[in-house]
Amino acid sequence: MSKILYIEDNPDNAMLASKMLTMRGHEVLWAQNAEAGLAMALASQPDLILLDLGLPDVDGQTLSVWLRSEASLKKIPIVVITAWPEEVARQTVEAYGLNGYLCKPFSTDSLIKAITSGLDS
Repeated sequence: MSKILYIEDNPDNAMLASKMLTMRGHEVLWAQNAEAGLAMALASQPDLILLDLGLPDVDGQTLSVWLRSEASLKKIPIVVITAWPEEVARQTVEAYGLNGYLCKPFSTDSLIKAITSGLDS
């Protein structure tokens, strides 16, 4: 299946999503902050990036710009996963040219749908 990088500072959220995705055959990598996420993305070249907007070191919007500025990462789909209001998530996706969003809390079905949609974009 796909290699997915989840950049998320909350270990419980990361573990939950990882469990949901590995049960469906995806390989999941996890980074707890923006700096580690950028380094891991460059090193692993994932098929898709799940990005929390509320990271402790740099906000997700800034990280998405960094990710898109790297030639080797430019085409990798980025799906926002956030506890922020849905309208903010939607506006962020549109403003930063990202591939979709999912609001927390989320179901397994909605996570799979967001990933499938992101990979198809």
